[in-house]
Amino acid sequence: MEVRTDGQRRYHRVRAVFEEAFELCQPLLDPHQGIAGHALTHHVPLRVREHFPDLTQEEVLVLFVALRAAWTRRRVRG
Repeated sequence: MEVRTDGQRRYHRVRAVFEEAFELCQPLLDPHQGIAGHALTHHVPLRVREHFPDLTQEEVLVLFVALRAAWTRRRVRG
């Protein structure tokens, strides 16, 4: 099994905007703020694209997946 080090990490621009994007997209990830108990996650890439237009499509997708994973982890931890 390979272990990646910081020198091998990619998507540095995604890492740079992650916390801001998380705060921005948190209402869309929260099912309690969605419609009929469903989160509006399909709007996350659109909001990310609006606020960070310099990100590539690949970076938007990576950020979207990371935001959903972070939301789930933070919600489970309480």
